Amino acid sequence: MSNSTTTLAISINIVSAVIVLLALTISLVLFILIVYRLVTMHIGSNERIALHLTLNTLCAFILMFIVLFLHVNVSTLCSDLNMNSFRWRNDSPACRFCGYVFFSVICSVFWSYALQVFFRFIRVVYPMNPWINYIKIYLFMFIPLQWMISFAIVIPLIIGLNAIHPLLPIETYCGVQFDKFFAVVYASVAEVWIPIMIISACYFKITRTIRHRSSKQLPFLRNRKDVKATHRVIIMICLLSLMNIPTIVYLVLFWTSSNALDPLIYRITWLSLSIGSLILCVLLPQSIMHASMYKGR
Repeated sequence: MSNSTTTLAISINIVSAVIVLLALTISLVLFILIVYRLVTMHIGSNERIALHLTLNTLCAFILMFIVLFLHVNVSTLCSDLNMNSFRWRNDSPACRFCGYVFFSVICSVFWSYALQVFFRFIRVVYPMNPWINYIKIYLFMFIPLQWMISFAIVIPLIIGLNAIHPLLPIETYCGVQFDKFFAVVYASVAEVWIPIMIISACYFKITRTIRHRSSKQLPFLRNRKDVKATHRVIIMICLLSLMNIPTIVYLVLFWTSSNALDPLIYRITWLSLSIGSLILCVLLPQSIMHASMYKGR
């Protein structure tokens, strides 16, 4: 890379690291506030489940920020400044494992939102089932299942597709190489588009069920709040997905041409992910306010 490109690359990485640390701080503060609310306030079982699912999403964000900062930002900055500390030097199993964990926690963010919408879907479509109010089902079955899916769905990237390698000489950490078409498509579909399709299908069924339900029925007002909560999730997922449009446009142009891969595309991708995740962390307090406004219902 030229001197100007190197300076720009370092600047992008530093900005990304600052945004990640800011988002991590906000996530930790929100995590503490929700835990405090759960401990000190008397709220209904349904809203308690909703808050635990929000905590689950925050845990996914916190893990993603930690791995993004240590595995990507710090490693890249050490390479840019010719420092040996916190820098992957070769294609080691530890480097590949960190890359696997990195993409797994990114996957868990989207799948945690799908779990939130699934909870709203069950409340609206099957309101008479008593098990929807059992918080232990979510704590010991659905949330662990969501994390197992998130980690299992990334395994083909490291075993079958053999796509997680050091991004040398461009970058000094392990990740999915953007020049591998099938690996990138699989990662996008498994980590992002399948949860989005699940969320969209649940939203469609929720709105359709409410249209056929009389406004005089008892669960109607509660169902309207579920629709609003689902709608907020869709907006946040769309915001996070839209931040990746520059990367998607560039990759389409790259795959349809014979041009060389721009060395800045990886850093732009992680900067976009950092900005989108920061926006989502700022929007998450709406879920806390929603629970406090309708506690006990």
